[in-house]
Amino acid sequence: MNFEVKVKEDWVLFSISDRLDSFSHDDFTQAMEKALSDGKRCVALDLGRTRFLSMPTIKYVSNIAERLSHNGGRFALLRTPEKLKRQIQIFASLKPMLVFRSQEDWEKYSTI
Repeated sequence: MNFEVKVKEDWVLFSISDRLDSFSHDDFTQAMEKALSDGKRCVALDLGRTRFLSMPTIKYVSNIAERLSHNGGRFALLRTPEKLKRQIQIFASLKPMLVFRSQEDWEKYSTI
């Protein structure tokens, strides 16, 4: 698996290493859907070690962010490389997402 899932208080943190491509997309979406079906309404993606997100993954993440924001939840991106941030802006939207430069900034926010 190219990602690790941790529950941290009200949040579910997905730490993605290297890439989420067509080979790992289904595993990622299943883990995300399980977290959401377990009642989690706050999701964060740590992209600090991520080199590549496939187009279906970008669109899926954007849809999840929209879904959460419409239902009172929150979606955050942590340590997102500029290249990935631009790809998300081009192919989806950062609008429903909170963006944090560091995990420390997110941790301060998530404990408010």
